[in-house]
Amino acid sequence: MEISAESWELIGRYFGAAIALGLGGIGASVGMGIAAGKANEGIMRQPTRQGYMLRTMLIGQAVGGSPSIFALVIGLLILLVPGVGPGAQGGKLVAALIGAGLSIGFGSFGSGIGCGWPGGAACDGVARNPRQVTPVTSSMIIGQAVTQSPSIFAVGIAIGAGLAVGIGGLVPGIGSGWAAGGALNGMGRWPGSRAVTLRVMLVGQAVCQTPAIFGMLVAFMMMFALRDLEGNVVGFAKTMGAGLSVGLGGIGPGLGSGLAGESGCQVTAARPGINAVVLRTMLVGQAVSQSTAIYSLVIALAILFVM
Repeated sequence: MEISAESWELIGRYFGAAIALGLGGIGASVGMGIAAGKANEGIMRQPTRQGYMLRTMLIGQAVGGSPSIFALVIGLLILLVPGVGPGAQGGKLVAALIGAGLSIGFGSFGSGIGCGWPGGAACDGVARNPRQVTPVTSSMIIGQAVTQSPSIFAVGIAIGAGLAVGIGGLVPGIGSGWAAGGALNGMGRWPGSRAVTLRVMLVGQAVCQTPAIFGMLVAFMMMFALRDLEGNVVGFAKTMGAGLSVGLGGIGPGLGSGLAGESGCQVTAARPGINAVVLRTMLVGQAVSQSTAIYSLVIALAILFVM
């Protein structure tokens, strides 16, 4: 049975929007649950400080829910905006719509979960030292804002591009959240080291974003530089292979860099006098962890331009 172009479009819109909203909602909900759990633990230890922790929790949840809003907006665009592009039809149209859903869905999933760690650590820090509620909350918002950057990168037009920037942005968001959580955990224990710990956190989070940037780069190449490959099976296989390579290749480096950033921030907070040594060690460790993401990028480029 032949499927009409209108039916292909509806298939792509329904699946693309469902993937975007489903994955984006899961990540944000889990992240907000992490913050709420830590707030409850803090209230159990210090019930007289429940007001501080409740406020911090709500702010953290509000900021942490932003990736799901990004997913909602893109999902509505997938459903409602007419026209995908000149000449797009059939399977290519489905690929474009589902790819957009994969991109924002995976990107928002990782960012949503990642935002839970700084939110939870901030609640824990406020429970330990309620007089530091303002600096801890402001640091939490900064950490969550950086953690959400992979979901902002997540804009794809084809399935291969969606896999590249979507999966590529999945784990860097979680890793960035770990780094922010470690920093806020340290600030809660040693508030006097906030300035230097915040600096180490931002550097560590920046390195965690590298795989997401690689995924976005490859996605742009597939969307704009290789459009002539869209109409044949070999071109489809190339974009899928390259997207999987750079997307999956960013999982390990994103997690590894996040673990290094988390410990680096905690040690800096505890021993701010040795922050230069800690920062250097953290960066070296993160750079080595990122090497596999570079290898994946090389393979993706080889698939696209050499093979």
